Amino acid sequence: MPKLSEDKKIERKKKILTAALNEFSEKGYSATSVDDIINNANISKGLIYTYFKSKEEIFLQLAEYWEEMTDQRTVLNFEFPKGFTLTEKLITVWDGIVDTWTLENLQFARIQFEFWFESSKIPQLKEIMKKKSNTSFQIIEKIIVEHSPSIDRNLLQAFVRLWWSQVDGLVIYYVSHSKLPDPKEMENIRRLIKKMCEILE
Repeated sequence: MPKLSEDKKIERKKKILTAALNEFSEKGYSATSVDDIINNANISKGLIYTYFKSKEEIFLQLAEYWEEMTDQRTVLNFEFPKGFTLTEKLITVWDGIVDTWTLENLQFARIQFEFWFESSKIPQLKEIMKKKSNTSFQIIEKIIVEHSPSIDRNLLQAFVRLWWSQVDGLVIYYVSHSKLPDPKEMENIRRLIKKMCEILE
């Protein structure tokens, strides 16, 4: 049998992870079986165990790399025009996140909450999620500190935690209702978020 190229191995592994992402997003971690992933990927059972030892290992791999697979990581890469106020910077980030909310995107967002739920039972997953959460917090912290280097640390941490709770809470709501945000409602939410940001000016 000819030896598989490294590119082919990567392609097969990604196919398995994509199938798993679809199944976990649709059914959740506990209700998804290895057979479900095999059927979704249209591969043999022997092939899946060539790349992964267990369903948990697949889940952990997704926790590490799902943003790259769904282009989520690009959302928070911003360059701001010179002279932007802190509020303008923060609302630009807010808009960048909200503008990605399509039905497909929100479907995939379900798996992020699966990661958090299952992290209480899987210590390795808990560490992955804490690291990712800290990275997200640091993005907003950096924007604020660059604008206000002497900001009170307690206020900074409280604001950042509140900021991300608004994002995560809205995603949970729209995922659970399988719907996109109403544009008029989001205009009002954006106005409130902007007011919240102005507190730090």
